[in-house]
Amino acid sequence: MRHKPLREQVIVVTGASSGIGLATARMAAERGARVVLAARSEDVLARVADEIGARAVHVAADVGRREDVQAIADKAIATFGGFDTWVNVAGLTVYGPLREIAPEDHERLIRTNLWGTV
Repeated sequence: MRHKPLREQVIVVTGASSGIGLATARMAAERGARVVLAARSEDVLARVADEIGARAVHVAADVGRREDVQAIADKAIATFGGFDTWVNVAGLTVYGPLREIAPEDHERLIRTNLWGTV
């Protein structure tokens, strides 16, 4: 299988507001890719998109919600005509003894880390 050069790709990056997701988005943009930035932190995403310029758009989204994942794809399609690569970096960590973590936190972790990837 042959891949397009990075400079010809549209890349969706979830978890793009910090850490590996942010670094991935910046590196892709520096190499000429158009990027769709997705994370829950809209204010941070807006700043990153402004920093990158016209090659970036952002979507505030929670990958634990199917409708938000669809909104990310819809934004990529509406803005750039689709996407070539989807990099799922969004993740969540919960700290504490298992029996002391609220069931809602367990559910959120599974929705984000498992279903967000699926």
